[in-house]
Amino acid sequence: MIPEIKDLLYMERLHQLNLWTLEERRTRTDLIEVYKIIHGLTAVKFKSFFEFDNYSRTRGHIYKLQKNRFNRDLRQHFFY
Repeated sequence: MIPEIKDLLYMERLHQLNLWTLEERRTRTDLIEVYKIIHGLTAVKFKSFFEFDNYSRTRGHIYKLQKNRFNRDLRQHFFY
């Protein structure tokens, strides 16, 4: 640990070190994983988790997603 910041609060340390919060890092990681799933860059199958939204109002892009419904909690809580 850096001695100069050991007495600072968590948010102040993050600001001093120019780091993201844990929540922001988790969100970023989830978005990267979704990108990999959509583009087939991972072993996880796209149809296992998502469908493309077929509703015609996608506001200018084709990648609007819908989460599939799940029978088990395992896949339902995969992304947070």
